[in-house]
Amino acid sequence: MDPAPLANTQWSDIGSLLYRIWLMVGLVVFMATNVLIGHIFIPSLVATSHLPSGIQKTRPAFYAIAAVAAIAVVFVLIQVIGLADVLDTFWPDYWI
Repeated sequence: MDPAPLANTQWSDIGSLLYRIWLMVGLVVFMATNVLIGHIFIPSLVATSHLPSGIQKTRPAFYAIAAVAAIAVVFVLIQVIGLADVLDTFWPDYWI
């Protein structure tokens, strides 16, 4: 591999790729937080009487938000796979 400077378009594509990777990480954390709230925290706090039992009705909303975030993660992952072609322009060997 002959080292050569990267062009502006390559840097732009790398920036877009990194932005979407960080977006995907944030969406995964957001999804996991909603699942934890809906599946662990709310039932536990209701069982210990720290929250009223009527709050159990909000659990499906947390699951729905987590499902939407999971769909968004898959959508962003597809975009990341498409943008990863920029790596092949200057690093042809992926498995090193």
